[in-house]
Amino acid sequence: MFEQLQQLPNFHTRLSETVAWCLTKSLDSNPWETADLRARRTIAGKAAKLSQRAFLSEGPWFWKHFLRWQSSRLFSLARLGEIAPLSQQLRSPFLRPDPFVCPQSPANRAQIVEILAEKRATQLRLDHRYPADSLDDLAGGRLLQYSPDENLCDGAAQYSSKGFFDVDNVPPWDTWVCFVESYLVSWVPPQLMELASIGIQVNPEQCILWVPDALA
Repeated sequence: MFEQLQQLPNFHTRLSETVAWCLTKSLDSNPWETADLRARRTIAGKAAKLSQRAFLSEGPWFWKHFLRWQSSRLFSLARLGEIAPLSQQLRSPFLRPDPFVCPQSPANRAQIVEILAEKRATQLRLDHRYPADSLDDLAGGRLLQYSPDENLCDGAAQYSSKGFFDVDNVPPWDTWVCFVESYLVSWVPPQLMELASIGIQVNPEQCILWVPDALA
């Protein structure tokens, strides 16, 4: 993956713009939660484990179906959208992109990301915050890769990351760098790497993974 990124003519430019944009935002990695929210997060954790068991199970189809049904029931009880306190963080309204859909060509997805990147770059220039030089490192953060076509949309990463990932496992669009082949590449600020790691750990289909830190 890193070799492919290096071959993109504007990768370092887009990375620099993403870092410059994100580091000016107020970032929270540990929002306060009520006892009720914590209890519902526990329910969601049980649901995530059932979802993982269903995905990894080599048993008969009806057993997988039963596990998925149990998982879905618990996720409904947890009401995932209400236990994602960081769901608006790094999701600037005016940068909101068109959603990824299935099926959709890589070229269309790359265009969605490029349109967002152009809007972000324009605003950085207007705000006199455009980076003077391209980055040669990751500024303490990490690169993340997300595959829309491998997504189960079970919500496990959303609740575990407190909303860093959404219900479709998509990282916040302010962090998007580029789309290459079948992967969305984003930059995770250092303050949020632990949350992202937790989301990755509960993602059974592994549609979200860290890119090897070849730039670090």
